[in-house]
Amino acid sequence: MLSQEITSARLAIGEAARRLVNRFTGPPLLNRMMPAATPGRLLIAPKDLRTADPTTAQDIYAGRYFLAGKLVETGGGDPFIREDTPQNWQRELHGFGWFRHLEADGSALARQNAAALLGDWLNHRFSRTHSVAWEPETAARRLITWFSHSVGILEAITPRQYQQWLKSIGFHIRFLKYNYAVSDPGLPRLLVRIALAYASICVDGQQQQLHRSARLLDAELAEQLGEDGMHVSRNPSVIPDLLSLLLPLRQSHASAGIEPSPTLVSAIDRLMLAMKFFILGDGTLGRFNGMAATRSDLLATLLQYDDSPGTMASATVIGGYQRLAAGDTVLLADIAAPPGRGLSRSAHAGALAFEMSSGDNLLVVNCGAIPFRKSDSTARLARSTAAHSTVTINDTSSSRVYAGNWFANLLDNWLVSAPRRVVHKRIESPGELGFSASHDGYLRSFGILHQRELMLAGDGNRIEAIDRFTGRQGKPLAKSTNARFAIRFHLHPSVSAGHTAGTDILLMCGNGRSWRFICDDWDARVEESVFFASVSGARRTTQIVLEGEIDATPQVRWRLIREQMAQ
Repeated sequence: MLSQEITSARLAIGEAARRLVNRFTGPPLLNRMMPAATPGRLLIAPKDLRTADPTTAQDIYAGRYFLAGKLVETGGGDPFIREDTPQNWQRELHGFGWFRHLEADGSALARQNAAALLGDWLNHRFSRTHSVAWEPETAARRLITWFSHSVGILEAITPRQYQQWLKSIGFHIRFLKYNYAVSDPGLPRLLVRIALAYASICVDGQQQQLHRSARLLDAELAEQLGEDGMHVSRNPSVIPDLLSLLLPLRQSHASAGIEPSPTLVSAIDRLMLAMKFFILGDGTLGRFNGMAATRSDLLATLLQYDDSPGTMASATVIGGYQRLAAGDTVLLADIAAPPGRGLSRSAHAGALAFEMSSGDNLLVVNCGAIPFRKSDSTARLARSTAAHSTVTINDTSSSRVYAGNWFANLLDNWLVSAPRRVVHKRIESPGELGFSASHDGYLRSFGILHQRELMLAGDGNRIEAIDRFTGRQGKPLAKSTNARFAIRFHLHPSVSAGHTAGTDILLMCGNGRSWRFICDDWDARVEESVFFASVSGARRTTQIVLEGEIDATPQVRWRLIREQMAQ
């Protein structure tokens, strides 16, 4: 425990230094010392690939803003001065992503409303100098959105507002250039580079920055994306987010008659491969390390840009995840350590967890992330090991989210301990395929390694697995470990589970398809659970639990067998 506190203190000191630098390079200081050049005009309006809903424009006109999972009613007042709203709501508001709904409405009233709201923001853009509005990630998203919807904006604003808006665009460009280094690592830094790459194409007078912006974006893509297309955060939700930004950027190059860099083209191809890798049989992405509900509309749009034939993934291992596919059964498993430091803000303690689909039915899942509300106790529960289809020991997570008081403002949501060594190998033999993996997330606390071996039959109708508990280097455990295991299998809400005449558990899907869960070593229980990753919010569901003493049962065998459907 002492070593964990020392680690937390070291991480907090580094984060404090980064934030201090950020404070002294904020908008007011930049604005006073280095007035930004005002662009003459905008040249290109990139396409926004996200689905727009004209009915949402009516809600916005009525002062109802449903952002970040929360509805806020302003009564027609200025939403940008509200201080009683969650930070994630403010981030979405200041990111201007909701602008697409106003443009989709197409009416004169919606355009006037858009002009009024843009004017409200521009009138006090520096009044709250250290608000979330000037987080580099939020500023980058706002700038990209302004470019994408510039045609609709130009139709609505006055010449005076237009000059004020262009001046703000110039400031955004300068601000992002000077705040890249102090932005949060991972996706926020990549978003800054993407926004500046857009600016070099879309803004008159920025063409001299084209090669530099492209070179810097290429370097960031090379640093953050693996050869297999996985982002360093290991969060599947980042993949469609990046594709929705990089695909229009590539198209903007074509519109300007500019050849996109090979690195950008390659990144898009690799991201498309990675996205297809995570698609399960029902069309959703696997719920690992921050993935919440899948935005099916965005996914469908992105797949239309896929140049490769078919929509099934050809890769078997990407970014520390295994994909097993046979018949119409698909299984994804997390067989790598979570990312460290600031990259772990959305990471989960799900070592060796898996998800499984049968046809278009989800069967075994993880509970999924809670979107937007990242600091409350429920969100921490969703990140815990117990919320994943894997093993917990002594009701402890294999990775620990910082929960202290001393550094809460600095390390909120960071993982401060995690497995140091996760090893795995893929197994392919005639008639079956699978993997063997182990992690040491419980070694320092309890002296126990967890190993999982899982095999899927070649016809997709049978899964055989073993969960083992060993000491260091796979040696047998000493007696009297006084440790209890719990192996959980969270079921999708559409699955009903019940004991049959014996100890087996029958899992019935909504379309009549069924599977049988069998464990010869231990009696399985069906308990309540919750599924967070639903588009309609958290839903009640069930889970299968195998629980016992590790001394008595150093390994547990279990299997899932598809029931033959009656003809």
